[in-house]
Amino acid sequence: MSSLAGTLDDIIRQVALQETTSDIVVKREVIREFIYRGAAILTDAHIFAPEVSYDGLDVQIEFPSDIEVDYPVAEGAVGKEGRITWTPFNLVLEKAEGKFKITDEAVIRQKQKMQYQTGVRKLAEAFALKKNYNILNTTFAGAGETSATGGAWDTNTDYVVSDINNAINKILLADAAKATMQDYRKMVVCLPIKAYNICSELTTINNIKTSFRDYMQTQYGLKIVPFKDLSTATGIGLGVDMLVVLGGRDTVRHGVYRGGAVPLTEEKRDGAAMKHIVRQYFATKVVPDSAAVATSSRVCTITAILGTA
Repeated sequence: MSSLAGTLDDIIRQVALQETTSDIVVKREVIREFIYRGAAILTDAHIFAPEVSYDGLDVQIEFPSDIEVDYPVAEGAVGKEGRITWTPFNLVLEKAEGKFKITDEAVIRQKQKMQYQTGVRKLAEAFALKKNYNILNTTFAGAGETSATGGAWDTNTDYVVSDINNAINKILLADAAKATMQDYRKMVVCLPIKAYNICSELTTINNIKTSFRDYMQTQYGLKIVPFKDLSTATGIGLGVDMLVVLGGRDTVRHGVYRGGAVPLTEEKRDGAAMKHIVRQYFATKVVPDSAAVATSSRVCTITAILGTA
């Protein structure tokens, strides 16, 4: 199979080339790979939570969360044994399952190609929705830093810049975060859509007409991104909170099972249709500061940035 391109439309075009294969095993792998890759492209939260592949469902490792360095060491001498603090990282991948059908009527009308392509696209979108929520919800719950807003943005935009700055400062000043000034560019500001739109409105800063979003992104090199899962009163943070993450594997990981112990795609008759079933095992885990906590100081929430969702 040719290498997969970077947009969902590219994947769908390749689906059109691959769907006619008669080899059942090859077809299953084609479907699985395209849906997995499509879901990865559509999972916006991967901007701060990279996907990590595992060969099993139960991930149990330990990593050094703190290492002590001996300095200065005299000429000709060796450094004394430094302290290493170990932190366990346990993650259990859970199953997600979705399906689409190619109906007999579509085959008779020779429209099965359209159903096939649409099914792949829609299933990739459905997986991405679950993965986005899983990542955002887990990361939000794992915030080691938090602060209240200076004031609701939808009544007073004076606090847009200061709230974002406060969250960044919390992360950079936290000893456990081990953040550096270079980490500004890894920062991702996750906003409810309403707050993102306010952040995008034109204003005057230092006598320059710009938006709060462009000013912050240009000033610090960070990314400001809207998320639907943060945008409703029934959603994460009740639709009025924001999340700032120092992105990367050292902060949060989205684990995915990539092994081949069991089939992850099946094809079977279901009534007057051929049903394609796709499964993926995944879960998200915030990398904790230490064994004593389940949170990361590289994640900060700012509460009540909006008066209403």
